[in-house]
Amino acid sequence: MTPQPRKPQKNTAFSVHFIIKGAEKRRTMAYAKAKILQNELGVTPHLVSVK
Repeated sequence: MTPQPRKPQKNTAFSVHFIIKGAEKRRTMAYAKAKILQNELGVTPHLVSVK
């Protein structure tokens, strides 16, 4: 008889958290860059980030 696989304590893995943190950082950087560009152009920014 083969042993049954253990059930994880959490339903998320480290790799998933790593990917989410990277996406969060890229979104923040893109938001800041767009805001700087719009300020240089004299446009009033109405940016909204979608999560």
